[in-house]
Amino acid sequence: MFSDRLLSIFEMMAARERSGTERGLLCAVATEITGVSAAAIALCADDLPLTRFCASDAMARSLMDLEMTVGEGPCSESLGGDVMVNQVDLESTSSARWIFYTPQALALGARATFAFPVRIGVIRLGVLCLYSETPGELSDEQMTDALLMASVVGRGIVALQAGARPESLSQELQNEATFDFSVHQAAGMVAVQAAISISNALIALRMHAFSTTRSLSNVAARVINRTLRFDFTRQEWIEETQ
Repeated sequence: MFSDRLLSIFEMMAARERSGTERGLLCAVATEITGVSAAAIALCADDLPLTRFCASDAMARSLMDLEMTVGEGPCSESLGGDVMVNQVDLESTSSARWIFYTPQALALGARATFAFPVRIGVIRLGVLCLYSETPGELSDEQMTDALLMASVVGRGIVALQAGARPESLSQELQNEATFDFSVHQAAGMVAVQAAISISNALIALRMHAFSTTRSLSNVAARVINRTLRFDFTRQEWIEETQ
């Protein structure tokens, strides 16, 4: 059973590689093998924000970007507790723990979401998140396929990083993922402006992005371009005129 399903995953990956659609391959195959509406993969490192590795479509990209902005949701919960997350109906009361994520996720078309830790042994690499446009649990077969896919994702990430120096990312991994280093740069600038820690500066960036309905990347870019800054004396965000 497991070997047959694993073979199916590899066959799907090979077919997509032959068709020339390698970018986002792992997310596309995760969607296909599990039969859900969409899939996304996030990477993690220490206490840094989630980084979107790939997404199967526009909905998955938007849902992952939403989670990166508000700092909560299935991926964050899965990574924080190193557990699977099964939210079978985002309209149920059990989803109220994600007070910022849930309303916007529903607006983007998600009704159920499932997150699976991606790890190699005890080393956590990220999380595989599946999205469904209809509420309901995953079947036993879907659950098995999702767990297998999370294992394949982990090995795929390690393979992409193979050969790179320990302190750096391989070019293959950088090309596939959407590493937004501007967020970390902006957090450093806000930490100085507001006299707070970088972790608190990241929270401040997320809160401002959410309150202004902008993406985290957009707010970070404006901080770096010095069109937005945090005023320590007034304890508020200041829009700079050009």
